Amino acid sequence: MKTNSKFQKIILAMTLVAIPTISLPANALEAGLVSSAPKNDFLLDIDSADHSSERKEVQDLLDTVENQWNSHNLDALMSNYSDDYVNNDGLNKKAVTDLTKDFWEQYPDAKSASKTKEIRIEANYATVDSRDVASGTTAKEITGINGKGELHSVSEGQLYLRKFADGWKIIGDRIDYEKVKVAYGLAKQMDTFFVAPEQVKAGKKYSAKLEIKLPTGLVAVGEITSQNLRYPSSQAVFPNSPATEIWKPLDPNALQKDSYILERIMEANTTNHNELLMTTLGITNAARNSLVGLEFLTRRMNIVPATTDEPDVEVAKGAEKNKDKTAQETGTNKGAEQANKQGNQDNTSKTESKKSGTAAPAKPAIKHNFVHKSKTKAQR
Repeated sequence: MKTNSKFQKIILAMTLVAIPTISLPANALEAGLVSSAPKNDFLLDIDSADHSSERKEVQDLLDTVENQWNSHNLDALMSNYSDDYVNNDGLNKKAVTDLTKDFWEQYPDAKSASKTKEIRIEANYATVDSRDVASGTTAKEITGINGKGELHSVSEGQLYLRKFADGWKIIGDRIDYEKVKVAYGLAKQMDTFFVAPEQVKAGKKYSAKLEIKLPTGLVAVGEITSQNLRYPSSQAVFPNSPATEIWKPLDPNALQKDSYILERIMEANTTNHNELLMTTLGITNAARNSLVGLEFLTRRMNIVPATTDEPDVEVAKGAEKNKDKTAQETGTNKGAEQANKQGNQDNTSKTESKKSGTAAPAKPAIKHNFVHKSKTKAQR
């Protein structure tokens, strides 16, 4: 350990000796030793001529991917993905393959278009910033509403690529922003707004709000829910309808008589998974006995992971320690009671009474809290 410490001091001394030389830009410039022009990596605008051949190769691949996606050629499409592909939701190549197949089955005429905003090249790696849109119609109709549903989506994010011996492959991607809308019946004609933050810290509360403008004679009911972005999921790809839906009438806005609003305070998950916020909106006649429109809206919310040294995590740790301590004390009490029971048969009933009075309440109290929280979530 002394040798390592001495070595570190030598390295530190060498660094400090070098600092005066580095911190004299004026003298260096006068001597013509340092150029004031930054490298291309540190410019506000990237030189399009830099790595031009690699950029063209990447753009050609992006065009190929878009054509294969629009022709619904799954095998050809997935051949552009590396076997170790993973995205920022933790989905691997197989998961993306399955989800893409399911999506095309639900929207058999789905088409997409992409706009490349920037391509960055670093040796054998490339990052693509893009904005993507998609549209299509549902394969099935909803009973009671004439016509199929119309899909519209928009997303922004990054695509990560690596150049292998046989060319560029997609090794991952990250979605920063995404909204999806599927509308049936009169909902196709309505202006609907689903507002929520794009990023929230794990465990923190936030507001999600749905607003729609309706003509006279129509009313709206809806619900707002969320689910963690995990695969496989127990719910359908889209629309995502939770098993316990709570439909509520949208309140008329006092400022605008034709605006109806539904707002809900939500709490981000503590498992550090990104979330999919969902709202289901039903449009009915004034008597609310005839459904004339239905709309599904989703939007992504990225979760900032909680660190282990944060207060809420420390509280959870403290609760866990108290739980262990209670369990140990309970075990000690039970051991003493068992010994007492064996030593004195006449006091058996008193010992059993003492057992039920001390050890038993700890577990029911914890169980009760758990059940209470579960019911609260289901009732929202």
